[in-house]
Amino acid sequence: MHAAAQQCLPLPAQAPPRRWWNGPVVQHPAGSNAPGAGPMQRQTVLTWTWVGAWWLLTGLIWTGQMHEAFSGQVGWPTLLRTEMAKAALWIPFTLLLFWCVQRHPIERGSMLRSLGWLSLAVLGIIAARALCTAAFNPWVGWYTQLPGWPALLRSSFLGNLLTAWMIVGVAHALLFAQRDRLRQQQQAELQSQLSQARFEALAARLDPHFLFNALHSISEVMHRDVGAADRMVVGLGGLLRQSIDGGATQHSTLGDQIELIEDYVGIEQVRLGSRLRFELDVDESLSPAVVPRLLLQPLVENAIRYAVAPRTQPGRIRVSARRQDHRLRLEVSDDGDAQAAAPPGHGVGLASAQARLRHLYGEDFGFDVAATPGGGTCVRIDLPLRVEAAA
Repeated sequence: MHAAAQQCLPLPAQAPPRRWWNGPVVQHPAGSNAPGAGPMQRQTVLTWTWVGAWWLLTGLIWTGQMHEAFSGQVGWPTLLRTEMAKAALWIPFTLLLFWCVQRHPIERGSMLRSLGWLSLAVLGIIAARALCTAAFNPWVGWYTQLPGWPALLRSSFLGNLLTAWMIVGVAHALLFAQRDRLRQQQQAELQSQLSQARFEALAARLDPHFLFNALHSISEVMHRDVGAADRMVVGLGGLLRQSIDGGATQHSTLGDQIELIEDYVGIEQVRLGSRLRFELDVDESLSPAVVPRLLLQPLVENAIRYAVAPRTQPGRIRVSARRQDHRLRLEVSDDGDAQAAAPPGHGVGLASAQARLRHLYGEDFGFDVAATPGGGTCVRIDLPLRVEAAA
């Protein structure tokens, strides 16, 4: 082969796309779950595939460049054989350097030690590559006359040194990018767990409050009407079943919420008799609409407690739901004394409702407690309209 071809240096490999590295370079932070054998095997195969494809492309580029350099004096078959073989030699050495970077990354606290280990690895790979060149030269034909070991090592030292350190740099970039992705994933998982814990804490505050009020109502009725108290116990059982069935979820449908309210109002009507009048104005097409679990029942309970129970005259509670463009408007109103009603922000029902809405929707919700023109209080809630997908 021409003398110039014997001394040609490998072109620096460009950094491959960041997304392709999913293999051994990954270090899992302490406490994280390492992938199982199956995913690790797939990642290893994927890594080998991408590294092989990268060096195949690099070999083709080298072949084209050498063909231009020799102005066609050296045939394509010879150039393909020599340049593709030269690129193929880098495949195992690339993976070895990735493994070395995984074991000894250059980072704060171990920089000098890692630099020492990686320098030894680079020098060892340069020597090993020279040995491979000498071993495979009879079949590949890089040299028409193989030079001695010192000359062979010296002729390729600088190019191999630059290429090896470039691979080390790429491996570090991919390692740190993967660590960053893992860190972001863990932060997202922790944030999700924290949000779920906060929601469960709010629900835990709400459910005992609801149960206490229901039991108190049953206790009052039991002294004067055992049959009515028995019906209230049955209704309470249904309420508790609904509450427990949905306890692991943050949302339910509006239809389920209305059913829960009707059961609860049924219990309270046994206790309050004709003093409690309940009106429901809900568009049936909104039944699949998704709303936070236990959102409306505490508001109805709050209205009964402050607007109806203290009065001797009949009191009215009204629940309505309307669609407004792509929003859901919910209202719980009463005709009691607005001055006697619990002020906004007080009471478990109002406080929990606002806290859970802020947790679930951020700032994309409306919550307003206001006096009505004819006397009484109205709680208005404005939410994004979302419909539960059909099973």
